[in-house]
Amino acid sequence: MEVRWCMVRQFIEVRGARQNNLKNIDVDIPRDKLTVITGVSGSGKSSLAFDVIYGEGQRRFLESLSTFAKSRMNQLKKPDVDFVFGLSPVIAIEQKKGIVNPRSTVGTMTDIYDFMKLLFASVGEACCPFCKHPVPTRSASQMIDHIRQLPQGTVLEVLAPIYKIYGEHYDTTFDEIRSKGFRAVRIDGESRNLGDPIELDEEAEYKIEVVIDKVIVQADAFKALAKTIENSLKLVGEGFIRFEIDRVPEGEEVDFERFYHDFACPEHHLTKGEMNANYFSFNDPDSACRTCGGIGTFMRAEARFLIKNPDKSINKGAIDPKLLGLSGGTWIWALVRSMAAHYGFSLDTPYAELPDPAKQLLMYGSKGEKFPFLPGEDASKSQTRHAGKLMNFGGMVHIINWWYKLYLKRNARSTIDDEFYKRVMIEHTCPDCEGRKLRPQRFCVQVGGSDLHQLCHCSLYELDDYLNGLTFASERVVVGQQIAAEIQSRVNLLLDIGLDYLSLGRRSDTISGGEAQRIRLSTQISSGLMGMLYVLDEPSIGLHARDSVRIIDTLKKLRDIGNTIIVVEHDMDTISSADYIIEIGPEPGALGGRIIAQGTAEQLQSHPDSITGSYMSGTSRINIPAKRRLPAGPMLSLRGARANNLRNVDLDVPLGVLVCVTGVSGSGKSTLINEVISKQLYANFHDARIIPGEHDELAGYEYLTGIINIDQSPIGRSSRSNPATYVGFFDKIRDLYAAAAAAAGKTLTKNDFSFNQKNGGRCENCQGEGTVTTQLQFMPDVESVCPVCHGSRFNEEILDVRIKDKHIAQVLEMSIGEAVGYFDDQPYILHKLKVLDQLGLGYLRLGQSSTTLSGGEAQRIKLATELSKIKRGSHNLYILDEPTTGLHLSDIQKLIDCLQQLVDAGHSVVVIEHQLDLIKVADHVIDMGPEGGNKGGMVVAAGTPEEVALMDGSWTGKYLREVLEAVGG
Repeated sequence: MEVRWCMVRQFIEVRGARQNNLKNIDVDIPRDKLTVITGVSGSGKSSLAFDVIYGEGQRRFLESLSTFAKSRMNQLKKPDVDFVFGLSPVIAIEQKKGIVNPRSTVGTMTDIYDFMKLLFASVGEACCPFCKHPVPTRSASQMIDHIRQLPQGTVLEVLAPIYKIYGEHYDTTFDEIRSKGFRAVRIDGESRNLGDPIELDEEAEYKIEVVIDKVIVQADAFKALAKTIENSLKLVGEGFIRFEIDRVPEGEEVDFERFYHDFACPEHHLTKGEMNANYFSFNDPDSACRTCGGIGTFMRAEARFLIKNPDKSINKGAIDPKLLGLSGGTWIWALVRSMAAHYGFSLDTPYAELPDPAKQLLMYGSKGEKFPFLPGEDASKSQTRHAGKLMNFGGMVHIINWWYKLYLKRNARSTIDDEFYKRVMIEHTCPDCEGRKLRPQRFCVQVGGSDLHQLCHCSLYELDDYLNGLTFASERVVVGQQIAAEIQSRVNLLLDIGLDYLSLGRRSDTISGGEAQRIRLSTQISSGLMGMLYVLDEPSIGLHARDSVRIIDTLKKLRDIGNTIIVVEHDMDTISSADYIIEIGPEPGALGGRIIAQGTAEQLQSHPDSITGSYMSGTSRINIPAKRRLPAGPMLSLRGARANNLRNVDLDVPLGVLVCVTGVSGSGKSTLINEVISKQLYANFHDARIIPGEHDELAGYEYLTGIINIDQSPIGRSSRSNPATYVGFFDKIRDLYAAAAAAAGKTLTKNDFSFNQKNGGRCENCQGEGTVTTQLQFMPDVESVCPVCHGSRFNEEILDVRIKDKHIAQVLEMSIGEAVGYFDDQPYILHKLKVLDQLGLGYLRLGQSSTTLSGGEAQRIKLATELSKIKRGSHNLYILDEPTTGLHLSDIQKLIDCLQQLVDAGHSVVVIEHQLDLIKVADHVIDMGPEGGNKGGMVVAAGTPEEVALMDGSWTGKYLREVLEAVGG
């Protein structure tokens, strides 16, 4: 018998890694362990973890596919490494949001919503849409079996309820019914032929039903009736159907109560057809809200934005001309003139001086009240024919909303129209579905007394409680329990990683990168795979110190089922819990890219070269300021904040100091600062179109000059954008080279030294990119250095111009740290560079593409931009959301110094943060809580870090107390 031995590798062996700034490193990473790669920002951690290990693993997997498959997907370039041994199938779970689709939710990301739809379709209990009486669900064949009980010859009318389309005329609804092949309707019980004109009061409500069929109960009619029922359930009635006994044969009697008992609503006689999962899908056009298309929000006109100049009269152009038209002969002009004459106000009065009732009439119409139509002198023939006819006016807001709906139905889009609607409309909760995304009839189906919207918008811990108490009817127990168990297992995974405050209906574009990463992590655990290699990027982002243990336990679970976990991380708790630690450094950029220490947490603490180890052992630390600023100046006073989970919050934010807003995940920090305070200030200072979160009042903004929100969005989406162009000193560099060219007798301008200017000084072969991309059919695109400019981006004439022996391409390749010395005689440029260097960005190249920068780096570049243009006498409020993202403790100290510099210059800084070392140096701390979601939304503590540390009920205070005691605070 032949015995084959298989050697199991115990390490992932990386040899000769030179990707980005890595210095030809060799490293062995233990398999089936939790390994943390750490080091100062820009040292090369992500290059090793993602570009080399993940990139090579993905590339090899794609190479194993067929040529046909490879031709239909993007291929990956080989990383700059000699070889990597011991790789497994690899999955990267990054902190980038990446999802901007408004249809994506937490439920769709985790697949839980698919199971929720299945649960409701399988065991949902329907009720009558009119009286809410329970209605049984029946298939077409079951309906036929029930009808067979009627005496032969009984005349039966089959009907289905229909509902007026929100914001449309009844004619539109009738046109739609005609297009589906139906010819008759019942309106409040009266039969009407759709071939005849039907005039209804648009403001009134009617009970309208489509007449689907009228049949005589007999043996040969049932097959055709079954088909009719199946088709009609798909076309009209939103899944509801009604069987009305029209006539009973002579000599026969029918017990109506018995016929409808347990078959239909006893009052309205409606029966519910069978449901499938798509009946509850907001991505299915047949189920999604007809107004918003399943998004939950809709653009609506805002009256104040329709007024172009309130000091002018309507006749002189007070209202946007796009609405009324440039001439006075339009229908709208004629209606407005007729209404003004009827209600007794003048169109020559300045709009600002018109009485409020007149303004209401102009904007919101006559509310169904009619007035005689008076065509003007320049009226068309069609207008003249309607002279004296009673008409109503819907109002300009309604007209814009109507135009917008028609505009969306057209395939052709116009830039001019887009700009107009963007100018006069703002996003609101959909007025039809009220943000529920589905058609109203879908919420007539419940499971356990709750509809789908209620379950998708409660917190996950409330959903877990609901699932624990859920019971099913005996005939549905097997199906219901199986689906509920699948939902609960996935919900529990989200609870385990600290996302209990989220809801399934939460839009994906409103969650942070850290939350998105933890959601993806939960889906991987639910898969139960082993032998995998997972690469994660700072999974602790956005987690309070209380919850960091949850993510550590989750990573250990993933490891314990037989997987290898590699984590890029700065959080000390995560690092200390790792099986193995690799530290890259010692400096960022060109001075980094080396392995300076590796081993266990204990080994790193005693390693002489480990920067991380020195912070772990307490040798290095961020010190508490000797003296804190006292909030003795003006306050920003917020009253009655009720947005999202905020519970009528009253808050005073001191100005002129460094304020940290803290709290467990989901406690309401971002809602309070970003949704309420920041948006209200932005609306006050910049754009009245911005709608802040619900609140009563925000006072004290008069003490501020402006509001600046420094977020982590990219500084540019083009590969041509770079730190030098964003911070604003590249223009000055081009000026210097233009002056040097003029001194050398060359006729070159400033524009010639831009790689964006066509027919200027850039290399036209690569169009200023420096590289040329060749697309291949089933191999990865080959990006090669431009053979003409050799990657410099400029032509030879431009490269001949030098300052201090360097041409402009060499300057763009300089690091910020090198450029500080090079431009030491240029005060403006030097000032900008020094600020970037102070923030720990000295390793970035001046011309480094913005697409290669992390969110944390982009945020610090924005902060540097603000620091470099501080003006005396101004008092801005700077808001930063987790600026420590991606920062090592040694870099956090640099960040703190810059924030303190902003405050010292007379500004106010508010930071949303979990990092305790930043919180402990703040002048004032506002702690939200006590928990997340519905259990949060309150201010539980406020004061100096020392005061908050002593307050009971504050989770931040508990952990802050430990940190302050460790440093003797």
